[in-house]
Amino acid sequence: MKCTIGLIFLFLPIVLSLDDMDMKFTVNYFKMRYIKTLCLLDCKNNTWSKKLTKYANAQMISVLNVQIGKTLNYGFIDVCLEQRLPSIGVFIDTNCALYENILVYASENTRFDSRHKWLLIDHNKNSSSLEINDDILEALNHLNLSLNADIVIGKSMGSTVYKLYDIYNFGKLQGGELIADELGTWYIYSGVDDKLKINDYKYYRRWNFQQIPLKLITVMSKPPKEFDPKIIADTKPNANIPVITITGNIILNVIAEIHNFRFIYTITDRWLGDFSRNSSKVVASSLYFRTQDISPVIRFINETLKRIDIIHPPLTSIETRYYYRIPTYGVGKLQNQFLRPLSAGAWLSVLLVVTLCSILLLLSAILEQRSFSGQYAVFSVIASICQQYFEDNDVNTRRRSSFAREVTIFITGIFCVLIYNYYTSSVVSWLLNAPPPSITSLEELLESPLELIFEDIGYTRSWLQTPSYYCNKRNEKVEDLLRKKKVLNKKQSSPLLEPVEKGIAMVKSGGYAYHMEVDNANRLISKSFTQTELCELGSLQSMDKTNLYACLQKDSPYKEFFAWSVARLLERGIVSCIQRRTRSQEVKCEGSSPRALALGGAAPAFLLLAFGYLLATVIMLLERLVQRTKERVEVGKWLNGEKRKCY
Repeated sequence: MKCTIGLIFLFLPIVLSLDDMDMKFTVNYFKMRYIKTLCLLDCKNNTWSKKLTKYANAQMISVLNVQIGKTLNYGFIDVCLEQRLPSIGVFIDTNCALYENILVYASENTRFDSRHKWLLIDHNKNSSSLEINDDILEALNHLNLSLNADIVIGKSMGSTVYKLYDIYNFGKLQGGELIADELGTWYIYSGVDDKLKINDYKYYRRWNFQQIPLKLITVMSKPPKEFDPKIIADTKPNANIPVITITGNIILNVIAEIHNFRFIYTITDRWLGDFSRNSSKVVASSLYFRTQDISPVIRFINETLKRIDIIHPPLTSIETRYYYRIPTYGVGKLQNQFLRPLSAGAWLSVLLVVTLCSILLLLSAILEQRSFSGQYAVFSVIASICQQYFEDNDVNTRRRSSFAREVTIFITGIFCVLIYNYYTSSVVSWLLNAPPPSITSLEELLESPLELIFEDIGYTRSWLQTPSYYCNKRNEKVEDLLRKKKVLNKKQSSPLLEPVEKGIAMVKSGGYAYHMEVDNANRLISKSFTQTELCELGSLQSMDKTNLYACLQKDSPYKEFFAWSVARLLERGIVSCIQRRTRSQEVKCEGSSPRALALGGAAPAFLLLAFGYLLATVIMLLERLVQRTKERVEVGKWLNGEKRKCY
């Protein structure tokens, strides 16, 4: 009996020293990781926990302790694992009977991410073994670990030595296997091994993905029956695939080649839609419900960003326009603007001066005692504007010529000649210059005789099917009117969604405004339009140049990795190189092209002239009618007078 008690007292200091080493190793490890808050999950006695807390507080680390003995309080565990700072340390005692339950609970609640630094200590009694305890590895292998997991196992190799292993998985849901990479050796008294670089960026170590598959969803207008991934990762242009999709896929494929993983492709017809289980499969909803991992491009929309994550920096950009041949028919602002070359202020000044001249002529005519002074004043000014001369031809009235009247008529004539010169100069300059875009806003497009057609592509389908989707949020009212009046009210036989080759051909024939992406438009227009047709081509911006980003599931474990990879490619110029290879050069009308004055644009002037001739004819007929009536009355009076003389 005395011998047994002696052995207990002999080995008790050794046992206590082992616990002290675990405590020092745990605190010093998290201090080296720059952790300020530690979640301690253990089933030891309170003495050991208080001792670790006191030692950690001395190292400026706060400790939250939860006992995981016979029962588990998941509410306390949630509070302990809650992230209060950029990173939180978590220590779990693998000797506790319920530690596997904690690991499963943390896995189900996505606590194995880059913001939770986990530390497990392997107390395998066989200290000579260099391998981790199979029970611990088996427990970790069943967890949903991914690329961003930050788990380190410290295997005790004696009283003061720990071998550190980095535990992660490139994607448990993607079929990856658990990986345990040796980091180095930790010595309690002499310090860490020179090869141990625990704070190095972890993706430098996790470089080779071992060909794990990631699910990539992308957009094509008409998915082929047999899909070949090369067609969306080829720099050669393809009419059915937008340039933005090609650019994004090429960049992601470069990353996949560098890090040795592959994509499983899913093809859909649009990017945005309804976020409901029963809705059609689109990019945003597929990522939201976690059926897909990544997509090459998506537009920055606040409603979407609440449900998915995007990767900075952007991979490419998009700009859409309405392309059309400038109409050569119709009246008004759709073509020749020579009917209104002067500004509204200039016409107001003309009206003011004409009114003033009319008033001065009226006063002068009254002083000269003309019989029809008002008529003389008004028609004299109108005649001057029309480059004519007006005289009342009243020879019976004795007139007194005033100097004021002569000066007023002279000033009026000079003023009207200047207006005429400025007016004709504006017309000539408009005709000699290259024709400006005749439609300058969506409001004018709405009023135009052009029929709207659209490229059969994802953002067009989103615009047609989703009322809250706008090409430009600032133009939401007029876009709603366009949808209502020129799209939803179209006849069933009228074209609406057309492939790019047919759409450009319809624009070339005239009468249509085709909405499409700028890069594809430049490429096809440069091939099919002559220089003369280019000078007659107009365009109206619909969607401003907008950056597009690769997108992932919300809180995806791959977000940091892809952001880092894209940033590396951007710094090395690879992203800009791919963008230059896939984009098309802008097509422009070379120089200026004189344009004939269209009869349709001059129609109001000819109508005004015809109205003047018609009015003059009516006045002439009325005057002749009045004159004949007067003559008949006089003849009647004369005849009546003769008859009375006879009697």
